[in-house]
Amino acid sequence: MMREFDDLIDQLAADAVAVKPMRTGTGRAMLAAVAAATIVSVEWAKGLRTDVAAMSPQPMLAVSLGLFAILAIAAGTSAVRMARPQVGAMQSGAPWALATMLLLPLAAIIALAANPALISGLEPHQGVRCLTTGLVAGSGTLVMLGLWLRNGAPVAVERSAWFAGLAAGAVGAIANSLECPVDAITHLGIWHVSEVIVGGLIGRLILPPLVRW
Repeated sequence: MMREFDDLIDQLAADAVAVKPMRTGTGRAMLAAVAAATIVSVEWAKGLRTDVAAMSPQPMLAVSLGLFAILAIAAGTSAVRMARPQVGAMQSGAPWALATMLLLPLAAIIALAANPALISGLEPHQGVRCLTTGLVAGSGTLVMLGLWLRNGAPVAVERSAWFAGLAAGAVGAIANSLECPVDAITHLGIWHVSEVIVGGLIGRLILPPLVRW
C-alpha cells in the first residue's frame, strides 16, 4: 500500500511543471487598457457630450463620473488581486465605493419628491438605451476580468465575480455617461446606476461556473 502511495507521489512530482505567478500589476495594467479602449471606442462611435468636449461638464455629471470611476478602480483591482490565493480577510474599498455610489439614486429619489417634474428623467426609451449601451460597453472588461480569474486561483469565487461585474458595469456607465445627453439626476441616479448594479449581478451569475476548474 505504501509502495503504491509512493509511486503516486513520484508520478505527481514528475508531472509537475513550473507556473509563472500572476502579477497584480499586470492585471491592473490590462484592466486600465481595456477600460480606456472601451471608453475611446464608445465616444468615437457615438461622440462626446458637447459640455464634456468643451471641458465644462455639468456638476452632477462630473460627480457621477467620479463615483463610477472610483468604483471601477476599487472593484476592478480587488477582482485582480483575488485571482491570487490568499489567507485571511482581504481588505477592499469596493464595498465603500459601492455604498457611496448608491447616494446617487438616493439623491434622485429626494429630488423627485421635491420636484415631481423630474420624473421625465425616468423616461424608459432613453433609459433602456443607456442601460443597454452601458452593459454592452462593459462586456469587454467583464471578459478580461473573467479570464484573469480563470487563469488564477480565487478563493472567494462569488465575491470576486461580483467585483468583476461591478467594475465592468462601472466602466460601461462611464462610457455611456460621456455620450448620454440627459442631465437629470433622476436619469443619472436611476438608469446609469442600474448599469453598474445589473453588471454586478451578471458577473455574479455567469462568472463563477466559468472560473471554477
